[in-house]
Amino acid sequence: MKEKLIMKRPFVETYVAGIGVFITILMWLFVQHFFLFVLAFFYLLMVSFAHWYVRKASQIYCEITQQHERLFIDETGYCRVRIVNPTKLPIFEVAFRFRSDEQMKWEWLEGELEQSVHSYRIPLQLKKQETLDIDLHVSAQQRGLHSWQEAEIILSDPFHLITIHIPIRKENMPCFRIYPRIVKVNIPETNSWKHGFRTAAVSPLYDETKIIGVKAYEQESFRAIHWGATAKTGVLSAKKYEYTQGDRYAVYLNVLGSTGYTLRTDIEYLIEVTAGVCRELIAQDCSFELWVNSMCENGIVHITAGKYRKQLHKTLQLLSSLTDRDVPLSSSFFYQTGFRQQEAGAIPIIIGNPPEKHGGWLQVVK
Repeated sequence: MKEKLIMKRPFVETYVAGIGVFITILMWLFVQHFFLFVLAFFYLLMVSFAHWYVRKASQIYCEITQQHERLFIDETGYCRVRIVNPTKLPIFEVAFRFRSDEQMKWEWLEGELEQSVHSYRIPLQLKKQETLDIDLHVSAQQRGLHSWQEAEIILSDPFHLITIHIPIRKENMPCFRIYPRIVKVNIPETNSWKHGFRTAAVSPLYDETKIIGVKAYEQESFRAIHWGATAKTGVLSAKKYEYTQGDRYAVYLNVLGSTGYTLRTDIEYLIEVTAGVCRELIAQDCSFELWVNSMCENGIVHITAGKYRKQLHKTLQLLSSLTDRDVPLSSSFFYQTGFRQQEAGAIPIIIGNPPEKHGGWLQVVK
């Protein structure tokens, strides 16, 4: 808990109460007006009780347990707020208040949740030494990292003379990472198989790095040997190629518009498609790396090649952190850098505006 904020009515201040004591003594000694003396005495009694009550009641504290840290858009999660009254006094005037990001919608199914803009307030009453659990349900409306902006316990004495605000530290507030929706995407090239290997999107005949042997042509079966003739020597030769496995991909997300200077207006849709493509590749048991047209400390935002659920988790983590404040690069530089540094043999999948030169990649969304 942070330092408490105490709000008092002017006539409850300590110096005002001291003046009241002095006046009470003077009235008793000189005026001896019984009614005024009783009135001043009850005023002092009420002020003293208010100070004593809030000092005892301010021992109240809360514990926040976050049950879900990662959610998808429109998915519901919840966190538990446990408010503990360790004193032997009942607390009649207490409330729990928090202010959340506008992308989060909160509900309390067991009671009343007062809402004002993006601020929520729960009025409570606690018995002596009572522990109260509040289960708050939340639904996410937009991807990103969202949390409470502030939270506090507000309590007052029965006469509403003194009000204490007990803030809660930022690190104790719940924080949710909201993943984007995953659009269902079909990649036809990953559905065909050949001799136990996926058929590559590009013919291996154009990839000289796949040659595993060259010999003079002796009428071998074309099923085993891909052959080609060279016009320079006039010699007919056979080249045996290694099967190309189409299970390595490089996914490129380009958020720039066709002008090359402004961001696209459908960035959220592109991000959802990217998540869908990556999930489809994982379902097809493919490895992939992800390139995003955005700058970071180490250069272009990039996830190295990997497989399985761990790779998908890293992808969703990255996609959820993209914001409008990110700085993109020119499309040409983005693709040049990615194509040069991507894993050897990986097939590019383009999401967004493609490179200027055509061929050699798959286009999902343009």
